[in-house]
Amino acid sequence: MDPVAKDFSNEPIDLASLPKYEAVAFSSVSPNYLIKMNIQTGIFMLVLSIGLGVFWFFQLNHLQSGIIFALVLVAFVFRFWNNYKLLNSLGYAIREKDIIYKRGYIFSKATVIPFNRVQHASISRGVWDKILGISSLNIFTAGGSGSDITIPGLDPEMAVRLKEAIAVKISNDES
Repeated sequence: MDPVAKDFSNEPIDLASLPKYEAVAFSSVSPNYLIKMNIQTGIFMLVLSIGLGVFWFFQLNHLQSGIIFALVLVAFVFRFWNNYKLLNSLGYAIREKDIIYKRGYIFSKATVIPFNRVQHASISRGVWDKILGISSLNIFTAGGSGSDITIPGLDPEMAVRLKEAIAVKISNDES
């Protein structure tokens, strides 16, 4: 008999003893991120409204234009409500061996990334981010773009601290 096969063991794990990520206390993103989402929604809806105004001007049937306008108004209200609900669903947590990012309120999704899979982290700030004083932390993994995460709406100082903490964890895992 092979000596390696004699030492091999693959016992089942008690699933009830596994840690639950839902029990982690998540940190929320800045309320300024809601302002950014609302500005982006407002700009989109303004462009859409201008397009509909042009359509209405050249369209003789006012009933169809009225129905389309009502649908756009409902979409406009829904988008702002959606932004608010989305902000409340965003959260992140850093644990000893991984980082967790959760999002979504209808279809919630949580991504748990072990630090030994993280390639690097970067901070990005767009025009609205600079005006509103927020940043996004981008975490890139060895698994490819499908497992990368971006945590938006962070205070710039917190984004730097998180990036540095991730860099320390990555370097400790490599040594």
